[in-house]
Amino acid sequence: MTTARRTPVNVYRQNNRIMVATPVPGMEPVNIRIEVHGRRVTVQATLRGPGQDRKQQYLRREWSVGPYERTVTLPTWVDPARANATYDNGVLVVILPIAARRTSGTIMLRKVGTAKGRLRRHVGANLRPADATSAETAPAAP
Repeated sequence: MTTARRTPVNVYRQNNRIMVATPVPGMEPVNIRIEVHGRRVTVQATLRGPGQDRKQQYLRREWSVGPYERTVTLPTWVDPARANATYDNGVLVVILPIAARRTSGTIMLRKVGTAKGRLRRHVGANLRPADATSAETAPAAP
């Protein structure tokens, strides 16, 4: 990806996990790839299909759509096998559990619903605190 745009990221730590959020607007979720190598996380989004034709003679072009790529170094090792990733409304959020040792892996998003542009990858255990999980699963009052 030599012409990839460098997308901005927000990286933050919450309890036993690192979260990476980045905008990748105009991408099909299945074309987003997340790779983990030790403490380095790379997000790549490849443009395919409509919108990639660069031969048009634009009169004005202010809005651009991918491809995107960004690599960040995290403060600790993470476990890609237990990672969770979501892509909705052009924003990718990756939740990576902190690991005790160096690991590597690739995280691919896959379609789970009928809504266009909404994807989720949930492989690991529920990473929410116990009180947040019980509040969300409690039945509503009649």
